[in-house]
Amino acid sequence: MSTAVRVTDVSDPSVKEMVLLSLAGELDYTNAERFRHDLHQVIGQDRGDLVMDLTDLTFCDSTGIQAFLNTRKIVQDRGGSIVLASPHPRLKRILHLTGLAQAFGVQPTVADAVRALRPQQPAPDIHGGGPS
Repeated sequence: MSTAVRVTDVSDPSVKEMVLLSLAGELDYTNAERFRHDLHQVIGQDRGDLVMDLTDLTFCDSTGIQAFLNTRKIVQDRGGSIVLASPHPRLKRILHLTGLAQAFGVQPTVADAVRALRPQQPAPDIHGGGPS
């Protein structure tokens, strides 16, 4: 039995107009709908950018990738950008092979993801952020 993905808001109040989310567990066809619901609850109607820390996401199938694409569209329709941070090697390879790494601006750490979106903003000190 898979461990359903958990979405945790780890936003730093000092990083304005950006939501930082940490995903943990497995994202697949059995829980993608719940993931979409949880994600929409967290991001609400906020405008701004989204960083998803994938450090603890242990599995993601094509349904999960489709959920990422749907999220990207929502964020972009609101005028924001989305960056995926610290994906596991298998997911990182899939994102690169499909060309989605460029679409999402995949970064090795959360700190790098924040810097990619806000070059002048100090990176938050959260899980997966690594040294600044």
